[in-house]
Amino acid sequence: MAASDTFTRWSVIASGEGGGRIASQFFDRAENPGIDERILVMNTNRSDLRNTIDRLQEHIGSGSDEEQLMNTHALEFGSQQGAGNFFPNGEACALEDLDRIVGDIQDQMSGTDAFMHIATLGGGTGNGSIPYLIDQFKNGLPDAQSVDVEDWMESVIHAAFGVWPYYYEQPQRHFNAVCGLSRLLRTEDGTQNAGMVLLGANSHLEAASDDGNGQYDSINGAIIEAVELMIGAGRETRSVIDIKDYVTIPSQMDAYHFTPAVATDLDGSIFELEYMLEQAAENTFVPMDVETTRAAYAIVRAPESMIDNGEISEPDVYDAFRDWTDSHGINVAGQASLTPKRGKGSDVDVLLLLGGFDLDPLLDHSWDDFEMLGESLAGSNGGGETDLTHAELDQIVTNLEEYTDPNAG
Repeated sequence: MAASDTFTRWSVIASGEGGGRIASQFFDRAENPGIDERILVMNTNRSDLRNTIDRLQEHIGSGSDEEQLMNTHALEFGSQQGAGNFFPNGEACALEDLDRIVGDIQDQMSGTDAFMHIATLGGGTGNGSIPYLIDQFKNGLPDAQSVDVEDWMESVIHAAFGVWPYYYEQPQRHFNAVCGLSRLLRTEDGTQNAGMVLLGANSHLEAASDDGNGQYDSINGAIIEAVELMIGAGRETRSVIDIKDYVTIPSQMDAYHFTPAVATDLDGSIFELEYMLEQAAENTFVPMDVETTRAAYAIVRAPESMIDNGEISEPDVYDAFRDWTDSHGINVAGQASLTPKRGKGSDVDVLLLLGGFDLDPLLDHSWDDFEMLGESLAGSNGGGETDLTHAELDQIVTNLEEYTDPNAG
């Protein structure tokens, strides 16, 4: 088998308008290492799905065919025409059309090794459907009725990227976000759900951005860049870090939630690697105390010419990573990797994946809203067609508390 055939094949599954908005920006890239065009955007509302297709056309170019994009990259599911900003309705729509969703994924994404699921956690569609679909895939699709699951799907690794709502948004979005985080982390029976849960917070990311590209573009661009750095580390044979590395030890530690921390375009001819890692650590995607990190991965991407000339090497990256963790008093499980990029020059990019950290700084922005709405929404259908029972909500709280307590600072 040729080396190019051994690379991990990723597919992106985005649900809801927010998830679709993020996924559409993958098409801005001339090259998506490991992903290519294996991207599916899903929605329960056809008009929202059309909005996503319009964005895809903008990113791909005016010559793209709308119906072809709908057939190859989009899927409308469920009969409710929207989830009404209530996550149980999004889950119910996914259950209703599970066979068609699975069939479409098998048709478009054959041979995938890992899925990157994307959803904004404040809404109802993606936040309701994505945790449910991951649970189904990992447990052999028990709710599927007529679809035959192909062998390759049984070994797929599931990573998820959940985006926290703006801190000023309405309380129901924060209720959804807390429930969505719990459901991405754990299933109804308390077992692990996604193999890796990546988190970003809109308000935190917007505060760190100063490029003036608009409310969502810069935030979503940062998310795409982090995903590409993470996936790109598994594309080369130099000290490869790949998805199995990201999920194995953190899952054993019950510390499999992560946030990216990124610094790009750093002049490698001037700055020391430890300084670059520190710059990245100051740009986490959620509010957090770096010193509560329990698992960490460092990916340094440098021009191939710098690597070939010996200006930067794998031992250099390992040493800098060890010095950086020591300087913060962090005793972490993790690895470091050096990844080449095309082109000359000396611009170096750094990604830190920080895992198992104290989630309280993030949850503090939403917990009061969650508790305020919990009593009124439990036992109701949120104005839709699907109930959220008290027992289901109690389990969501229990799962989150049992996961977060060992990861508290």
